[in-house]
Amino acid sequence: MVSSLVRVHLLVRCIGPSRNPQPVGIVVTPAKLDRLSWLLYDFANNSFSVMIVTFVYPVYFKSVVCAGLGNLGDLLWGINGSLSLMVVAFLSPILGAAADLSGQKKKLLVASGFLCIFLTFQLAWVESGMVFWGMAIFISANIVYQTGQVFYNAFLPDLASPQEVGRLSGYGWASAYLGGIAVLLLSIPQLQNGGPEKTRFVFILTALFYLFFALPAFFFLPSDQTGGNRLRWNTFFSAGFQQVKRTLSRMDQYRQLRRFLLAYFVYMEGVSTIVYYTSIYAQDTLGFTTAELVYLYLALQTVGVGGAIGFGLLSDRIGPRTTLVFILILWSLVGLGAALAYSKATFWVVAMAGALCLASVQAVSRSMIVLMVEREQQAEIFGFYGISGKLSSAFGPLLFGLISLLSGSQRVAMLSVGLLFLAGLFLLLRVEEPGRKGEVAYGR
Repeated sequence: MVSSLVRVHLLVRCIGPSRNPQPVGIVVTPAKLDRLSWLLYDFANNSFSVMIVTFVYPVYFKSVVCAGLGNLGDLLWGINGSLSLMVVAFLSPILGAAADLSGQKKKLLVASGFLCIFLTFQLAWVESGMVFWGMAIFISANIVYQTGQVFYNAFLPDLASPQEVGRLSGYGWASAYLGGIAVLLLSIPQLQNGGPEKTRFVFILTALFYLFFALPAFFFLPSDQTGGNRLRWNTFFSAGFQQVKRTLSRMDQYRQLRRFLLAYFVYMEGVSTIVYYTSIYAQDTLGFTTAELVYLYLALQTVGVGGAIGFGLLSDRIGPRTTLVFILILWSLVGLGAALAYSKATFWVVAMAGALCLASVQAVSRSMIVLMVEREQQAEIFGFYGISGKLSSAFGPLLFGLISLLSGSQRVAMLSVGLLFLAGLFLLLRVEEPGRKGEVAYGR
C-alpha cells in the first residue's frame, strides 16, 4: 500500500504543479491531481478512438457487417464518419459556449463519457447483415465521443500556463497513445484466436477499459463553477447559441484565427482519412491479417507516444506554427508513400512516420488555439476549432470512400490524401506564430 502511494506521488510530481486556483465545489482535491486525472481521461477515451474508430470496428464493419458488399463497404464506412461528424460540427460550438457560460463543462464531460461507454457496449450485439444498426450505433457513439472532446480540451488552459501548454498537450496525447497500447494488449487473445464472436467481446472490453480509467477525471478534475454571472443549467443551450452568433458576427476581426482554422480544416481532412481507413486499406490493399494489424497498431501507438511528447516540447521551444510546418511536410510524404507502398515492409515504414505525426498534429494544433484566444472564450473557440476539424473529418472519409468506389482502387483514394496535406501546408504558411505570453493573437 505504501509503495503504491509512493508511485502515485512520484507520478504526480512528474506532472508538475497546476496553475489552476483552488476549484469551487463540494470536493476539494490536491491541485497536482487535476493534471493526473486529465491525462488519465485521455488514456481512457483513446480506447474508443483506437478500437472503435480506427482499428477493430472498421474492419469488423466492412468484413462482417457489410459482408459481400465490396467497395460499397468503403463508402458506407465513410458515411458513418461523415454523418456523425457533421452533427458534431453543428453541436461543438454551441456546447463549447454553453460550457463557458454555465460553468458546467465537467458535468457535460461526465455525461458524454458515460453515454459513449454505454453505446460502445451496444456494438457487441451487432452481427453480420445488421448494416443499419451497425451504422446507427456507431454514429451515435462517435457523436457523443467527439462532443466530449470539446469539454475535455476546455480544461487545458485551467491546468497549464501559456508557456506549458504545448508540453501538457503533448503529454495528453502521449497518455492517449499509452492507453491505446494498453487496450490493444488486453485484446490480443481475443483478436488472434477468434472470429466475429470474440471480436464483439473486444467491444465490451473497450467499454470497461474506458469506464475504469475515466473515473479519476470524473472525481478529481476541477469542479464546475457556481455563482456570479453563470447561467442556470436549463438555459445553457440557448445562451451558448447566442454567444456563438455574437462570435460569428465579429469573426472579421480575427484574421489570424480565420486563416489557421482554414488551414486546419484542409489538413485535418487528410488526418481523419488516415484514421478512418488505415486498417481497411492495410487489410484490403496490402493483405494484412488481423494478427498483423494488431502488431502494426501496437507499434503505431508506441511510436506515437514519442511523437506527441517530442513535438510538444519542440512546440514550446520554436512555436506551434513552425512545428506544424515540419509535421505537415512529413504528412505529405506519408500520404504519397502509402499510395505507392506495394509490400508490407514498405507500408510499415510509412505507417511509423505517420504515427510520429498523428498525435503531434492534433496536440500542436490544440496548443495553437490556446495561445490564440482569450481564456474566457476558449471553450467557445474550441467549439469553432471543433467545427473546422469535424467538418473536414466528415468530408475526408467520404471523399476517400467515393474515390475508392468510383475508381475501384484504394490507392488512388490514398493519393488524394497526400494532396490534402500539401494544400493545408500552403495555407498554414500564411498564419503568424501566436503570442508566447498569453496575449491575444487571433485578432491581429
